[in-house]
Amino acid sequence: MKMRKFIPGIMTILLFVFLLAACSSNNTSQTNEQSNSNNTSSENSDDPKVQLVLSHTSAPGTPIYLTYEKFKEEVEARSNGSISIQIHDSSKLAGDTKGVEMLLSGALDIASSGTNNMSPFTDLFLVFDLPYIFKNVEATHKVLSSEIGQEFKNNLEDELDLKLLFFADPGSQRDVMNSKKEVILPEDLKSLKFRSAPSPIEIATIEALGASATPIPWVEVYSSLEQGVVDGQLQQYHWAVTANHQEVIKYVTETGGIHAVHLALISKNSFENKLSENQKEIILEAAEEAQKFNFVKSIELNEELKQKMKDAGVQFYTPTEEELDIWMEHGMKVWDQFKDEVDQDLIKQIQDIQD
Repeated sequence: MKMRKFIPGIMTILLFVFLLAACSSNNTSQTNEQSNSNNTSSENSDDPKVQLVLSHTSAPGTPIYLTYEKFKEEVEARSNGSISIQIHDSSKLAGDTKGVEMLLSGALDIASSGTNNMSPFTDLFLVFDLPYIFKNVEATHKVLSSEIGQEFKNNLEDELDLKLLFFADPGSQRDVMNSKKEVILPEDLKSLKFRSAPSPIEIATIEALGASATPIPWVEVYSSLEQGVVDGQLQQYHWAVTANHQEVIKYVTETGGIHAVHLALISKNSFENKLSENQKEIILEAAEEAQKFNFVKSIELNEELKQKMKDAGVQFYTPTEEELDIWMEHGMKVWDQFKDEVDQDLIKQIQDIQD
């Protein structure tokens, strides 16, 4: 009789325990499903462990240096460590031209090159060297964020075994910098020797402004300025400070007009053969984030870079509106000279987007 009294109570307890276990199992399943949905596809167990080697020429604290650090951070986080990026900054591994050569030979995975240093490989970026084609930094970003930016990516991939991941902007246009004297107008450049990249338009521009052009690899520019091999350059604050040119440059004239940007390039061999489909998506997503970061950061840091040059004793001169018109007149003479080398429809597209 006593046992029969207990049976209903025992059955009730067992039913309660069963229901708790079922609820717990359901909650765990839902939690796991939620966790899986929040994770990106970077947890794919089939993804290989890959290390990519990246070379660039920027110094710590500069916009392009920070952009590549952002890219590395995004890639490694999104891939949960299946992709690691080893960065060699400040030309420790290669300069621009050498870096591109290493990409094409398969000796490097990712490299950074200025548009003005791409002429030995392609004419695609010559348009960037045309003086005063971009009104200002913001206008350049607007153009590169349009369909034109994607066209550059597509066209480069058609021409070379390279993939353009994103544009890395130094944050300012190129100004007249020299170690000899204050320069007010183009006529003041007579007898001065200016360093040039291998770009034919840059060489022609320097000569149109009144100086003589001497092509010199970037890694040799500091010593060339110091030893008097050249007297000056057309340069952005980012690169002048990166290479400590404020130690050998004494005068800057804020002529602006040329907006060379850097290109984050990956070897198509590395992209296609080292990475899984999932990892390719991660690289492209990280590149988008790096692009957004760069277009903001480059503008924010530009005044700091300029101030570093001022703190080193570099004297700055800002032309009047009338004087700037004279600089523009001299610089834009080269447009007709290269009308057969630079796509005229592309020039019009770039101008229309800025209007």
